[in-house]
Amino acid sequence: MRFRTLAARLARIFKTPPCRSVDPPLRESGITLAALMIEAIRQREAEGCTTTLRQLHCLLDISQPTALRLAHLLAREGVVRIEENLSDRFESAICLSPGTRDLFSEMRYANNADSVA
Repeated sequence: MRFRTLAARLARIFKTPPCRSVDPPLRESGITLAALMIEAIRQREAEGCTTTLRQLHCLLDISQPTALRLAHLLAREGVVRIEENLSDRFESAICLSPGTRDLFSEMRYANNADSVA
């Protein structure tokens, strides 16, 4: 009898997933968010501004955890670099990696050459 009572309580507790599901950054609109994040960083760098995770989360209107996960995925792929702020993770500065900057430069020169020709 005790086992049935315990089983019934556990069934009620675990009827729903233990954590609410959060949209993984690269599902559905995640790729678009990644592109927008990269472009926001590129534009701010062109203006001479630094970009923090908190600014990106506000600019893109996404949650802070999603912005953090997306930035870390982009950093792992070598697209951006994160300069960690140990006292406040969301004040960490994010910049494009040298390879990504070079890629944007090549694209700009290719577009200029196409428009001149």
